[in-house]
Amino acid sequence: MDHVRALAERLKTPLADDAAERLSAFLTLAALWGKRIDLTSARDEAALAEILFVDALHMVSEQLVPQGARVLDVGAGVGAPTLPMLLMRDDLKALLVEPRRKRVAFLRTAVGSLGLAPRVQVVEAKLDLEQPRSLVDTHGAVDVALARATFAPSVWLGLGRQLAPRTLVLTAQEAPPEGALASVHYAVPSNSAKRVVSAYTAG
Repeated sequence: MDHVRALAERLKTPLADDAAERLSAFLTLAALWGKRIDLTSARDEAALAEILFVDALHMVSEQLVPQGARVLDVGAGVGAPTLPMLLMRDDLKALLVEPRRKRVAFLRTAVGSLGLAPRVQVVEAKLDLEQPRSLVDTHGAVDVALARATFAPSVWLGLGRQLAPRTLVLTAQEAPPEGALASVHYAVPSNSAKRVVSAYTAG
């Protein structure tokens, strides 16, 4: 749990004890799988904690993700930031979409071992760029759509608005698209890289 608490303290983000324990369990599982398959670029658990939790600790606010929302994560990868958000908020549900089979196997293991199965659906698929709505037509409506490092911000905003009433867009080097409902600015502790997560409505 030390890496989780240390990260939260560096970010000046309050974290309840039970949430820290849940995040630590996720970190341990990801570290274990990372020794067997190429899950992330992290070299140690401190770096892995940053990859898994920095964005989630800022996105978890109800300002960005409303109470009771079902979150769609396209290109879910290792489950960040969505699984950590669910570990911090019991009111959220998620639909995780990931095309790579090994990562899907990890996601399903994580969902089961962390007690998230009643709230999470994992789908092995790639978003159909021609008919993005087919995803939610097949797997159920969602309230918030997000994708981390999968599409260019402007491209993702256009897709996300077809999928959910609210879209989260994460930007690093470039400026966020105009018209955000709300934005949260922060920096990655290890390298001070600036990031912004912005929420947009479908309209």
